[in-house]
Amino acid sequence: MRRLIFALAVLAVASAGISASFAAVHHAKTLTFAERFAPALDLMAKQ
Repeated sequence: MRRLIFALAVLAVASAGISASFAAVHHAKTLTFAERFAPALDLMAKQ
């Protein structure tokens, strides 16, 4: 019984993590190159 509960808990955590990673990838694709790297480019230009 404990194994079943543990397996269900691991499955729930894994599915939540996979869902969150897909959401992050989808959100990241909406950013343009300038939006994604503008802070780093500003820092490099100041050096």
